[in-house]
Amino acid sequence: MRTFEKYKQNLKADNNAIYSYDTKVAVIEPNRIVQIAYHSATTQAHIRYAARMLDLRLIETKIKL
Repeated sequence: MRTFEKYKQNLKADNNAIYSYDTKVAVIEPNRIVQIAYHSATTQAHIRYAARMLDLRLIETKIKL
C-alpha cells in the first residue's frame, strides 16, 4: 500500500484503488482515476491530490451514496 507525502495518515493507494480514511473512494484504471461517489470536501481533496501525484486523469462524479 502506497502512502502520499501530504496526507500520510489518511490517504493510501494500491494498484487498483484510492483509500481515504480506509474507505475505498476511487478506482485506478489505465491512465485515469474514477471516483466512486461524491464525498466530503476533505475526501475530494484527497482524491484530487492522489490523481495529481500519480499523474492520472480524474473522472469525478456528483452522485452521492
